[in-house]
Order: sequence, then structure tokens, then C-alpha cells
Amino acid sequence: MGLKQYESVMKAVSDPTRVRILKILESGEICVCQVIAVIQLSQSTISKHLFLLKSAGLIKDRKDKKWVFYSLDGKDAEGYTGRVLRNLRGWLNDDPVILRDRQREALARDIGPVAICERGMSLPGRRGGTRKKSKK
Repeated sequence: MGLKQYESVMKAVSDPTRVRILKILESGEICVCQVIAVIQLSQSTISKHLFLLKSAGLIKDRKDKKWVFYSLDGKDAEGYTGRVLRNLRGWLNDDPVILRDRQREALARDIGPVAICERGMSLPGRRGGTRKKSKK
């Protein structure tokens, strides 16, 4: 465990969007399209965040045909990544953004990746889409 790994992990968890993704993954493996639907950011933005989290060793991916599923990476249990992930489980659980993400995550898990992709990576409801509606 050196300074370089420490820096990589700390940079990865210093961004609120990446922490939101990690909190979503605490419930288990999920498809990237479901993450996009929950967080409501563009595919390219989410992909960049996922790349940084994976590079830091915090998450791993699994491909299944055209789907890419992400989960927390527990192989470095005693290193910085394991310690950060264990601590994060106890943090932010009553934060309003995290609570909203958990509600949206439950819906995304119920709907499944196929239906979410068919919906343009959005969830049903008043604020389901990833695009903002223009005001007239």
C-alpha cells in the first residue's frame, strides 16, 4: 500500500457523483444503464466516473453479451479500497440525495436493464428522463 494507490483511491472518492455510484453498488451488481437512469447524467459522464472508480480498484465490471454490470471490488479487503468501502457503508445513509438514489435504484432494479434501455435509460415518473424539459 503505497502513496500512489492511496492517491488514486482518495481522488476517486472525492467526487460526490462517484460516491453516489459506490452507494448504489452497495446493494449489489447493477447494469451501467441502470446507474445512468438512477443518477440522471449522460452516458459519457457516467462512463468516465466508472472508469475512474475501476482504475482505483473500487469497482469491477462483468460483461454479459451487450450488457456491462458493475459491482464493488472486494479483492483488496485490507488495502485502501477495502477500508474506504467498509467506511462508506456507514456514511451518508441519511443524506437526502442518497435516499433519493436508493428509491430510484430499487425501481431500476425492479424494471431491469432491458426495459431501462428501451426507455432511453430513464425511469418512469415525473422526473424519469435524463434530459431536462425546456420551460415555455
